[in-house]
Amino acid sequence: MTLLPAIALLRPATPGDPSLSRAADGRYLLPALLAGLVSSGLCSGAAAALPGDLDTEAARELKEALVQAGVQVIEGPEAPQQRLPNAMERLGWPAAVVLSSYAALLSGPALIQAASAITEGQAEATWSEGVGPERFFFACSRRAADALALHQGAPLPPTAFPALLAQSGFALMPLAGLCTPAERFVTGARLAGEGRPLPPELTAQVLDPAQPDVWFSPKRQREILRRFSGVADWEALERELAPLHPNTLDRLAGQIRLFDSLLPHLPGWPNGAEGKARRGRFVELGAGALPLCATLLCEGFDQGLALEPFAQDAESLRQTFALARTLRAAWPDLAPWRREGETLLCASSRLEQLGLPDGCVDLIYSRMTLEHVDDPAALSAEMARVLAPDGVMLHRVDFRDHTGLIEQVTIHFDFLSHSPQEWRAKGSDTNLLRVNDFLDLWKDLGLEAEARERLCRPVPPARLHHYWSGYSDEDLYCYNALLLARRGQPATTGEKSCS
Repeated sequence: MTLLPAIALLRPATPGDPSLSRAADGRYLLPALLAGLVSSGLCSGAAAALPGDLDTEAARELKEALVQAGVQVIEGPEAPQQRLPNAMERLGWPAAVVLSSYAALLSGPALIQAASAITEGQAEATWSEGVGPERFFFACSRRAADALALHQGAPLPPTAFPALLAQSGFALMPLAGLCTPAERFVTGARLAGEGRPLPPELTAQVLDPAQPDVWFSPKRQREILRRFSGVADWEALERELAPLHPNTLDRLAGQIRLFDSLLPHLPGWPNGAEGKARRGRFVELGAGALPLCATLLCEGFDQGLALEPFAQDAESLRQTFALARTLRAAWPDLAPWRREGETLLCASSRLEQLGLPDGCVDLIYSRMTLEHVDDPAALSAEMARVLAPDGVMLHRVDFRDHTGLIEQVTIHFDFLSHSPQEWRAKGSDTNLLRVNDFLDLWKDLGLEAEARERLCRPVPPARLHHYWSGYSDEDLYCYNALLLARRGQPATTGEKSCS
């Protein structure tokens, strides 16, 4: 069988980039993984392709680590879809396996299967389907790579390559079944997800220098993941999750991440643990069909309201409640409470329609909802009215333009070429408020407000409309943020991450 070489498409703009993750002994993990693919006989060579104009301390550090690991470094265009064929041409490689900076849990048998599919002409591209970024790889011919380079829009990560080629009519072969439902859910819920890589200590266990011959063993990776996650009854979790679609698993994992982000900010925290109710009422806006976060959160409140303006599906709610029951038993460390919830009311309604009394809600939160609100000023006024003294609002907001290819894995700010009026006329369903707009709005309503987390990636449009000239780059190019507002003492400043 003909082996394929591996190319990692990297962009280490900041010291926190996943490609610079290290083990406790100082080893750089991604360079070690790339070198291991060659030494294990899974790949015929290894290279890393970086943007040629990226002159940062992090980039210089990574280049040195790659060279020391015996990995070739190729510099090329900024966009990954153009950097790939550029690197293949310069290296003289007719086909290659493509990795991202998040690569950590790669299946050796799947890599061999991918190489066979490409070299034997079964497909011009193949990839690990239904996995998180830590397991993702993409293999393609030079012809397919050249087709990717024709996309002149915003930079696309390797996870968007299969869909882009499918639109171009290429023969693709997905490799499915490389990740069990519980593995996907647990990894996305607690170990990665939301743009996070796997914890370095977990990756270091996989890439144990004393056992290089089993680095790419799916069975061993699964065992390490089970031990690391703290799930007490993995089999029960697998049974509960098995019927669910992978996209559903991802949405449920996002609900756990939301739950985790709320816990440190609950009114009265840390008082009220050990099974006692914390406060009277919370409200989730845009709870969706799978309100798992609200289902777990109601264990710490007397009452919870999960609001979804669109019709909620009874079967989806049943599955959510059943999963919550399984999680309480199978993953006992998931929540700080040791009892089932009191009352969770799911309603197809908007907050403004409920007519709640003044100051009766202790916590209001949402995930990927506020950017879709037609009248954010009216909603904010209602939230401020019903928020109790010392009450807290916490909202995760997606600030991308929501029209790019494979929206969930790409970052676009194409709307910056237009005024808000022009953009709405194009059919956008986002209100285009930036981080500072939300914070200023809430401060004007008498609330303390701040960005607890801000993820940024400067991807300027071809032309910046003059409407946006007064905004800072930190606000313009923030693609995801966790925004907090409260009555009472201001919270401490959160960390910012821009890359």
